[in-house]
Amino acid sequence: MHAPRKDPLLLAGKTLTLLIQGAMALAAAVIVLVVPAILFSKDEINAEVIAEVGPDALAMPILPLMLLLASVLVVVALVFLFFGKLRGIIDTVAAGDPFVPENADRLAVMAWLQIAIYVAKLAAERAAVGMASWANQFREVKVDTSFDIDVIPILLVLVLFILARVFRHGAAMREDLEGTV
Repeated sequence: MHAPRKDPLLLAGKTLTLLIQGAMALAAAVIVLVVPAILFSKDEINAEVIAEVGPDALAMPILPLMLLLASVLVVVALVFLFFGKLRGIIDTVAAGDPFVPENADRLAVMAWLQIAIYVAKLAAERAAVGMASWANQFREVKVDTSFDIDVIPILLVLVLFILARVFRHGAAMREDLEGTV
């Protein structure tokens, strides 16, 4: 059974994945450009902070800032890859042949990518805490330092791994069926 060629849901899914990947590529480019700009102008930034805040101003914490930007860059790259895998699945559904071993592999990779996104997001949050005291010089910044476990990413990972098994089993059943016909 083939999916309709102009299925609006598949078209919306493919369009959304492309838009998200485009946004992630743009975000990555901005981060890559911002990092050297900050490193080359950190002395000027610190001088401006002293001029605004006074002689007791804290210097810009370069290490936490670079860790924050690196963590965000990792998240952006992983999200880009995640939606690339999803687009591959959408393409096979649009072609009418979703139960292929590649989709099982894509779903498993998407689960691992989601785990990596979660870990990188935690690293970004920790680095942001390191930036909070510096940012407090300008405006009261409230940073939540509690450690809460978000169950949604955990459930997504579980669902993706289960779907990977379903797709792998479906592909194997189809191969068995084709072998008997």
